[in-house]
Amino acid sequence: FSFIMVELLNAEDEVIISRYLKRRIVNGDSWPANFIEDANVFNKNPYVEFDSERPRFVIVKPRTEACGKTDGCESGCWRIIGRDKLIKSKATGKILGFKKILKFCKKTKPREYKRSWVMEEYRLTNNLNWKQDHVICKIRFLFEAEIIFLLTKHFYTTSESLLRNKLLPSYGFYSHDEQENDEFYCVKIMSSEGDDWPSYVINNVYCLHPLELVDPQDEKFQRFGICIFANKTKAIRDKCDGGYWKLLRHDRPIKAEFGTIGYKRLFEFCETEKEGYARNGKDVKVTWTIEEYRLSKNVKRNRFLCVIR
Repeated sequence: FSFIMVELLNAEDEVIISRYLKRRIVNGDSWPANFIEDANVFNKNPYVEFDSERPRFVIVKPRTEACGKTDGCESGCWRIIGRDKLIKSKATGKILGFKKILKFCKKTKPREYKRSWVMEEYRLTNNLNWKQDHVICKIRFLFEAEIIFLLTKHFYTTSESLLRNKLLPSYGFYSHDEQENDEFYCVKIMSSEGDDWPSYVINNVYCLHPLELVDPQDEKFQRFGICIFANKTKAIRDKCDGGYWKLLRHDRPIKAEFGTIGYKRLFEFCETEKEGYARNGKDVKVTWTIEEYRLSKNVKRNRFLCVIR
């Protein structure tokens, strides 16, 4: 059970289609116990039906052409945000199936930290399943940054060009020694080479409200903050819905035994639309900050590490 769950979470699209969907539909193998069968998943509110901390793998049986197009519930509906992507065999180059991405859109959308229910739907080609009556749906509760990354892979990249095992949240590091903290983040940038540059890269971190990236009730976030890797820093005109990031402290050198290894800047979020925050049932004042790290001049100039606290 644990092995299958880990594999499904991290597997390439080809594996999900060939090892699971094809074997069950074409070969008639039995479904693993961790799959649930639900013909009406498109008519359900995931905020009510699913555990936000536990991804679900659903067999939709029977699937109809209306699935994901006209279905919905009182609270909202599933909308397609990524249309059919061809899934091919690496070994033969043959088309195995298709994948689409859907997002659950609420009818009423109060401001809150931006995590949304996302569904990845896998189906076989017509020659393997002419009825098209079975699909696999991977349903997860994702941060906005994860959704952006998922769509980037879906539209613009091949699956083998990016890591799949490092998604948000990636928590920060905390030491009572501030210099040790700073060196840790510089080492993080240094050790991220080529494809090892983490997959939770988001370029428009300064164009997003912090609630779109983090859950303020997350105890680990409260202690360590969350790391976001970016390929660019803040631009003068960058703003977002509800506020903007203001530079509080200019470049501060980060020194090691052999000299300056990088620089650190500090940004604070200035709210133009005041939000209410509560902890343990009491209203609290919240200050959002970004600690931005980069290496010394001309070393990985387009790579930044931002720690949101």
